[in-house]
Amino acid sequence: MKKTKHILTLVFIGLFSLVLTACSEEKKEQAEDSLSDFKNAASQAMDDAKDAASEAADKAKDMAEDAADKAEEMADDAGNALEDACEDAKEKMDLEDKDC
Repeated sequence: MKKTKHILTLVFIGLFSLVLTACSEEKKEQAEDSLSDFKNAASQAMDDAKDAASEAADKAKDMAEDAADKAEEMADDAGNALEDACEDAKEKMDLEDKDC
């Protein structure tokens, strides 16, 4: 009877050890998979952030170029209007040199 009890105890301990080891390995694999997924997600997020920043910089550059072009166009228009006004004034005063 004592031998049977010892054998059953050893079998129980052996089975418990196997189950515990199997669970530990499974949890380890799950943890490794989760860590790998997290790394991939973080890497993808960084790539997305870089792309978004690059697109924003390109848009800002385009907007700045457009603004500079419009400002230059407005300055030209203002200069032309001023020149036209000057020429009109000289014409009304009947001056020989009508260029401004």
